[in-house]
Amino acid sequence: MLTRLKQLGVAALAAVLMTGTAQAATVIDFNTGLAGEGGTISWDGTNLIGSNIPIGAAFITGAPTNNGVYVVSGTASGQGGSNFGSLNFNTSPDNNFITISGCIASLSVGIDANGNCEPVALMDGTFTAFNGANSVNGLDDAFGPDVKNVQLLNAINFPTDLPWEFFGFSLTTSNLQPNGQPGMVISTDIRNTAVPEPATMMLLGTGLLAAFRARRRQA
Repeated sequence: MLTRLKQLGVAALAAVLMTGTAQAATVIDFNTGLAGEGGTISWDGTNLIGSNIPIGAAFITGAPTNNGVYVVSGTASGQGGSNFGSLNFNTSPDNNFITISGCIASLSVGIDANGNCEPVALMDGTFTAFNGANSVNGLDDAFGPDVKNVQLLNAINFPTDLPWEFFGFSLTTSNLQPNGQPGMVISTDIRNTAVPEPATMMLLGTGLLAAFRARRRQA
């Protein structure tokens, strides 16, 4: 009987871990794509402000469905043209935010009944940490929680109630200096991953406790 309980416990544990791993492995990576240089970024020596930085593509991997590379359209312009998604952010404590607005036509995100783009917030979050800036890179290794657009999550058949976090946020800029003229963003990369829901970890803990109690009863 104890052997059977152990087998069931191992199977349940494996299922829980597989579920958590699958959720955590889903990544939405927003980047420059074909948009090219654009937008502005300024630095006061501590905090950074970015405005209308063009986002041209979203790479989706590890999702239940519709993994691939998608064009992001919107209101921002870059050297690659116009009508790209727009990244705006501010790292200062009194106005801390990051948002990407735009449309993903191939996934019917932000598209009206006539097939036109009506930009929506694809990502909306805040900074909890960032490494700062220098004359070459505008921002490296920033982290923080964010939420994703419900239409986008539905399009990839991903749960809409799971929290997300962004990481690996890097910007390459042209001659960014503290309190100088705003620079132009050359390239952008913002990776986002889903955070395993607390219920998954609770289920894991409950399963381990039940197995421990069953073993004590058999002892």
